[in-house]
Amino acid sequence: MDAVSYFSDPLFDSSDESTHEPCTTISAERPRRNCHRPIQRSLLESDDSCGDSEDEYIPNSREESTGENSDSDYSLELSLKNKTKSSIHQRSNKSLSLSRFDSSQSRSESSSLSRFDSGQSRSFEASLDSVQRFLDCREDRSREKTVQTYSIKDKSVSMPLEEDSSVYVKPVSKKEDGSRRYNKKHHCLYCGKVVQKMSRHLLRRHSDVVEVAKALSLPKNSKERRLQLDYIRNKGNFEHNIEVLESRKGKLIPWKQPKKKTQGQEFMHCVYCYGLFTRKVMWRHFQVCNFKPQGNPSKRGKTRVQALCAFAEPAPSGFSDAYWKFLNNMNQDEVAVAIKGDRCILEYGFRLFNKNENVVSQHQYVRQKLRELGRLVLEAKKLTHVKTIKELIKPEKYSSVVRAARCLAGFNNETGKYQRPSLARKVGHGLHALAMFIKSEGLKMKDQQTAKDAEEFALLYQESWKFDIASQALTQLNQSKWNSPQILPFTQDVQKLHCYLSEKQQKQFNALQKEPSSLNWKELAKVTLAQVILFNRRRAGEVSRMPLSVYLSKHTSEAHEDVNLALTALEQKLCKHFVRIAIVGKRGRKVPVLLTPLMRESLDKLTEKREECGVLNENGYLFALPHSVHYLRGSDCIRQFVNECDDIKHPKALTSTKLRKHIATLSTVLNLKTTELDQLADFLGHNIEVHRKHYRLPEGTLQLAKISKVLLALEQGRLGEYKGKNLDEIQLDVNETLDIDVDGCSQEEDDLIPEAQETEVKDIQEPNSTVVLNQHQRKSPKKRGKQAAVKRSWTPDECAAVERHLKKFIVRNQVPGKIDCESCIDAEPQTLGTRDWKSVKYYIKNRISAIRRRVQ
Repeated sequence: MDAVSYFSDPLFDSSDESTHEPCTTISAERPRRNCHRPIQRSLLESDDSCGDSEDEYIPNSREESTGENSDSDYSLELSLKNKTKSSIHQRSNKSLSLSRFDSSQSRSESSSLSRFDSGQSRSFEASLDSVQRFLDCREDRSREKTVQTYSIKDKSVSMPLEEDSSVYVKPVSKKEDGSRRYNKKHHCLYCGKVVQKMSRHLLRRHSDVVEVAKALSLPKNSKERRLQLDYIRNKGNFEHNIEVLESRKGKLIPWKQPKKKTQGQEFMHCVYCYGLFTRKVMWRHFQVCNFKPQGNPSKRGKTRVQALCAFAEPAPSGFSDAYWKFLNNMNQDEVAVAIKGDRCILEYGFRLFNKNENVVSQHQYVRQKLRELGRLVLEAKKLTHVKTIKELIKPEKYSSVVRAARCLAGFNNETGKYQRPSLARKVGHGLHALAMFIKSEGLKMKDQQTAKDAEEFALLYQESWKFDIASQALTQLNQSKWNSPQILPFTQDVQKLHCYLSEKQQKQFNALQKEPSSLNWKELAKVTLAQVILFNRRRAGEVSRMPLSVYLSKHTSEAHEDVNLALTALEQKLCKHFVRIAIVGKRGRKVPVLLTPLMRESLDKLTEKREECGVLNENGYLFALPHSVHYLRGSDCIRQFVNECDDIKHPKALTSTKLRKHIATLSTVLNLKTTELDQLADFLGHNIEVHRKHYRLPEGTLQLAKISKVLLALEQGRLGEYKGKNLDEIQLDVNETLDIDVDGCSQEEDDLIPEAQETEVKDIQEPNSTVVLNQHQRKSPKKRGKQAAVKRSWTPDECAAVERHLKKFIVRNQVPGKIDCESCIDAEPQTLGTRDWKSVKYYIKNRISAIRRRVQ
């Protein structure tokens, strides 16, 4: 006989009494509490119970008793000799009066042991209907419980949450010689007594209980008998531990006693066998638990196991089961313990959760905000003697909050830098929101002191936080982005990815059409999702969360005839080629998505094969995850296909965010009109001001290519030449610019003249003005001795020859040297053969002086 198979009979049905004579059915005594969690019920309610799911399911929390008569734990049939029907009836009534467990517990435990039943005639799927009927009733009770929850919460808003330091686990006791003293006691599930020998106690006091009778009927020292008794013992200890945890005072009974006294927060219950284990070894026990259902592979990892088992503990009063499940999905570390131990954080998170309960994508954001506050509390406890975050939201504690926030963000007093500047700013936002929450709750409870402290703290935050933390953190964040490289996708890589996805789409489409399965459906959905994101340059999360109803209600009618008059022939064909649907974008904006015929073909096939391939009916997403209520992540899909495509040179540049920046940036090449730019911004879901500010050519490229032309024109004094032109129309001779940087004065007699202001080059090319200037200068010539200078006017040919070689000196407002002048004469011997180098030099000097006077 297989292990414990004896205890896994099908669920009891009163209608089968006549068919099972002479066997007599006995209703077992239910446990003393109603907080026991059914196991197989969680398999139905969870969205991740299948192996294809990416998230592990977490059982639902306890529910109120149904009050039905069928409240045994296993609903087993047992033929008891020498028992009269009257005695059986009395035992059943006694069992019913002592029962505390839910009737659904019997079904869950029966299914947890069903793998030991070699003669079981009913499979797990066959029992789902009865469990589903229970769930329908449970939903009605859950609505009533929710109404009570809010009334309880209103009474407990300002109640401080006591520390659980009084909850502990007793260590192993030893004798004087150092050997272990075996004095561990257990809590009886049926009578509540604390006994040391549980098997003997069950034999003497509770042999008439169904599960006890079946366990005792097994051979002594057998594995089946030991497992059944261990299970009953664990359930009794679990009931006792739950009472201790709710009262926050007492001693817990673990599966194995530690070597030294340990706090209760270091332990947690197994969700299957209800044994109490330390958090560190829970993952190891989870792999070998004898009561773990078969066919339910779970994700490996310590944190995932702890998150699953944390839900076995009772939810605090005033909070819903959904919220408790939401909290237990986070990493179960000291931060999670701090959050659960602070009622103010729990109530603040409950408000955020109620606001975003139906928006699954926001759940991780809410958990992140709670963890920030939890980490702040842990840092504050190291610096002060506070126990809860509510004690920090007071004006006299403001300096302590600043110190804790700086320690949390890794502030260095010597350098004035933060290791995590973004965390410093986010903690500030969370503190201000929490202060406003405490103020509002204090006003509701007419607690004037609490409301006043929160209001003064918020006012102090607004006046001082920016000087203490926010300004430094923001400056550091901005400076870190100044010289960070901006990576944009290459057009060739985008084309290669398009081609790869097209081939992949055709392959997966044929595979799904040939063999419908969850794997083929999922692969085609991933390819189609990546195609839609890549083609539309949409945010990955927006497309991933696209509802199925939106696609089914897509608009495929032709455009109005009057509208077609404003479109070209090509644009009219494009309207017929694509199908447009609108989805919810960032900040609730309506953003469009265009679908090609190949995309529509794939989406139609996916919609047709949903039910056949294991997509749940309650999953309302178009790109659903089979056997789950979640959706595929678009960013993961793009990353997967980018890594699979070997020809891509820069895979890190191909993300949904960088692809959006790619199209918005390169659109500047098109020189779009204002209305056209507005249309592009609306399609991308951008605000037009944000689009113009952030989505443009890289700042470094603009400064190197555009603004540098203005600076060079200023340096050369040629800015007036480009009057009325934009930056793209300014053209400079790069070679000439390089020559200017090399040339310079080589003689001591060169006279440097300050830079001129704006001028026009056409004035420089007028030689006649030079003659006038020379005549004007001769009115007061400087006399050098008694020698008379021979004065000769410059001919147009001579002026042109000089400016042909020395024009750059005029532009630079610089007088040439002797070598430059002689080189000019040597280059034009026929024209300048009668001139010496000094004449050429003073000609350039006079030209510069004339330009300066004209500008002034």
